[in-house]
Amino acid sequence: MAEKAYVITDLGPGDGGKGGVVEAITEKVRARVVVKEGGAQGSHGVVLSDGRKFNFSQWGCGTFQGVPTYISSRFVMSPIGLLNEADALGKVGITNAFELLSAAPDCVCATPYHQVWSQLYEISLKDRPHGTVGTGVGKAWQLATAEPELTIRSEMLTDRDKVRNILEKQRNFVCDMYGHLTRDDVLPQDIPYLTRNLSALANDFAVDDIADRICLVGRNLRIQEMRDVVRPAGNIVVERSHGVLTDAETGFKPHVSSLRTLPIFTRRLLAYHGFSGKVVNLGVHRAYEIRHGAGPIPTEDAALRELLLPHSHKDSNRWQGDVRVGALDLMLLAHALSACDGSIQFDGICLTWFDQILLNGIWNVCSAYSINRNIILPFTKLDTRMLGLVKPLLTQYGLPTRENNKEFLLETCKEVFESTFNLPVKLISFGPCREDKQFL
Repeated sequence: MAEKAYVITDLGPGDGGKGGVVEAITEKVRARVVVKEGGAQGSHGVVLSDGRKFNFSQWGCGTFQGVPTYISSRFVMSPIGLLNEADALGKVGITNAFELLSAAPDCVCATPYHQVWSQLYEISLKDRPHGTVGTGVGKAWQLATAEPELTIRSEMLTDRDKVRNILEKQRNFVCDMYGHLTRDDVLPQDIPYLTRNLSALANDFAVDDIADRICLVGRNLRIQEMRDVVRPAGNIVVERSHGVLTDAETGFKPHVSSLRTLPIFTRRLLAYHGFSGKVVNLGVHRAYEIRHGAGPIPTEDAALRELLLPHSHKDSNRWQGDVRVGALDLMLLAHALSACDGSIQFDGICLTWFDQILLNGIWNVCSAYSINRNIILPFTKLDTRMLGLVKPLLTQYGLPTRENNKEFLLETCKEVFESTFNLPVKLISFGPCREDKQFL
């Protein structure tokens, strides 16, 4: 029987620093497998002390350690993405990537037609962006729920005829919705994206090529029942993508994912497949707020981006939008914890990206909002409209310019999170490598 399952949950909108946390915890607890949940779209970064680094998408962040990855039924897989990622892993020394991977038989597969759908939908919104990574993961999940016969699942990947047939149906489905779009239906700067995606839909020969590449994955991917993964002895780590603030139901609409991101769904999945060990829920959050593109971030401060992100791989792109940062917002964190049924559901929090805070010597924290001269405190019910009207009230913590500033920051973090949320701080990250993570 598995001993413990360490479930890692991003308590923001994503980009919380899960990669380094998962890698460090996987090593610390000697996990025998990393279970993936969410979607094939994030870039969970891992940096090793020998200089190697990689932004993982579908393989788990214990891969450098040789820890195998299991793709669960609550993960939207991209078969073509797997081929690309395996090739990239080979260039950093992981030449046996598929030997370290297995997947549930009913895992939903995202295809290029889901990607086309996602991108055409986003540009059709013009200047009212929803926000998307643009890979089609959310659309694949939507379609699997609404039109299951149009969905490829991992157990089908060796059946080329079936895969090709479903791909053709997906192409027709997207054509019916967006094949009519013209240049007048999008912003001028999005015309190249319109042209490219409509060309992909019109390409009759692409279906065969996509089917061939998808089925190549089927010949390399081992299918395994989850019960055979979670029941044997040893610790496991559940690596989840997305963040609680983008949960399909409890996030700030319309800037949400199609997926459910709350840890209760992971707990149910583990129990359903026979896991009876202890579940350790750990939240993850940066030392400040970060968000790609559209969506609320009340503490946003353009000046902080240069101060806090000089070495980050988080770049702007058309689909996610500009990277925005702001002071750590305890109001948003309280909302995320409430969505998860409170801080009592968590065993602790892991705080990341404190390296620049140390360098700058100042940590800004929002502990309340004001609106129309009224003070709003943590755990007040929030919505998207309200967040557009509030003024954040900031507390500035100055760090001593001496050798013990890490210790000062550790004590400050414990005071802030334990007094506000009764939530213990379990890990603080002062840099990109595992050695920069300090467990408490």
